[in-house]
Amino acid sequence: MKIILKKEFDGQVYVASCENVPGCYTQSSSEEEVRLKVQRALAILKTNCQEHNQPFPVGQDHPIINMRLRFNKISTDQLVRILQQHHYHLEYINEESVLLANTVFPFNRIHLPRSTNLSPLLVKKIFGEKNTIFIQGSTPLKYRKSAL
Repeated sequence: MKIILKKEFDGQVYVASCENVPGCYTQSSSEEEVRLKVQRALAILKTNCQEHNQPFPVGQDHPIINMRLRFNKISTDQLVRILQQHHYHLEYINEESVLLANTVFPFNRIHLPRSTNLSPLLVKKIFGEKNTIFIQGSTPLKYRKSAL
């Protein structure tokens, strides 16, 4: 599995995802820690798939939800509430991870790190580059269904 590491534009956060495992995302302030976290995320996904007698997800990583999101700061809890309004439910949660599964397409899962401030890079992976607008300042979170 090819793990993709990217450094956030502010240089403070590393974001990790897997090239051929859609929905597997994590972040950390150090490269070493984000590598460990992505391995734990993959283990959580694998265990969850085995518990539900489902194959491990493979394929292209692509935007999951077709809606626009405008934010300057978003927490995992806020993102979970948005995803729950779009057919996702909690499958697993601990102090550092959240795993959601789609109720319509149960093979579609999203692993997120627990954070009060998710990386804009990570959010763009979920919603897509065109649907994500990161605003510096104090603009509150706004979202709406995309017209695309």
